[in-house]
Amino acid sequence: MRLNNELIVLDLEATSNQEDAAEKPAVQTNNFIIEIGAALLDRDLQLVDTFQSLVRPEEPITPFITQITSITPEMCEGQPLWKEVAPAFEAWIMSHCDNIKRVRLCAWGTYFDIPLLRRAYGRYERPFPFSGTCFDVKTFALMWTALSGRRTDKLGVETVASMMGVQPEGRYHRALTDAVTEAKILQRIFADLEGGFFAPGPPGKPRPHFRIEQIS
Repeated sequence: MRLNNELIVLDLEATSNQEDAAEKPAVQTNNFIIEIGAALLDRDLQLVDTFQSLVRPEEPITPFITQITSITPEMCEGQPLWKEVAPAFEAWIMSHCDNIKRVRLCAWGTYFDIPLLRRAYGRYERPFPFSGTCFDVKTFALMWTALSGRRTDKLGVETVASMMGVQPEGRYHRALTDAVTEAKILQRIFADLEGGFFAPGPPGKPRPHFRIEQIS
């Protein structure tokens, strides 16, 4: 199996305003990125490299966020703002890929990470360098759990990774740990689909689909 585009599996941690800094906010606004983690998969879905950086936000990191992520205000003091991290992130991608527009971003629930990333670029008036096409790893995971006869209502990264026997390389809710885990989940999904639903065929040609039915 070979894709036509490299994949960047992205995970972001962020600040959030709240009425009481010690409690979960009624509405999580996810204003500023405080950490980015990314895993680059080549067109054969092999892990090529990773990227990680803390980011200094322009609002406080509250105890609620620290409890979830383990990221403290002190850890982000002196770290670069997103307008400084973004060029380094783009340069990292370009060191592996010849055209950043051909890279496809992937995230666990594109409703969080991708809008947050776009807002960060817009806040500092930087052009968004990526294609508008993004892949939702969570949706792929839903398909995998449904097709494998598992529950489809428990779709956190930790739960799906546990189902697959994928071990995290660090603490969950840290950006790089989550990004690498999500990349491994994506690898497993593609491997299972390729190995169980399509008959072998000539390289570069569509493969016939087959279905196994139980005979009673």
